[in-house]
Amino acid sequence: MQRPEIAVGDTWRFAVENRLSPGAAEETRRVVEVAPDRIVCELRSTAAGAASGRYVYTREWNLLARPALAAAGESAADAGQWRWSPFYPHFSFPLVEGKQWSGTAIVENRATDTRNAHRYVATVGRARRIEVPASAFDVLPVRYEADVKSDDGHAQLAWRNVEVMHYAAAANLYVQAEHTIISPDGRLARATVARLVEYRRG
Repeated sequence: MQRPEIAVGDTWRFAVENRLSPGAAEETRRVVEVAPDRIVCELRSTAAGAASGRYVYTREWNLLARPALAAAGESAADAGQWRWSPFYPHFSFPLVEGKQWSGTAIVENRATDTRNAHRYVATVGRARRIEVPASAFDVLPVRYEADVKSDDGHAQLAWRNVEVMHYAAAANLYVQAEHTIISPDGRLARATVARLVEYRRG
């Protein structure tokens, strides 16, 4: 699967299931800018723990920056932005079965003086066909696993991120995303599944 061609106005709407608590939420991603080196989206979510606002990606849908979630009574400026270097490496196009990439990505929030290192490995699984509310899609699943530690030189127990992004060329994005966060003591801190409900070209 080749790198997608994205246009301003492209919109994806997802139903988000939280497996740790009852209730459903919705997330909408709309492209507001496409440049040679980036895609900018306006993201709106009703999910608890999700920050709405402008999300900036590479042209391969790898996250560069997003707003941090503001606590009650906290301004967006106080919460700051998460910025990745070089990027959050979900995808490496062209996607083919068995492809793998690995490395370290740094995420930083200068407003809160926070800096974390993601040591990751991502693997493309076997092609399959899945059904989501929007339709049935041929997908390549990308499994992304990362150990996350504060990047301050001190030995610390790592949090673990496990994500499976079911990428569909027909939708120019994933159509199902499974996200799990495991705490250093082995407990589930997050378990969500987002499924595509609607995709509209701009």
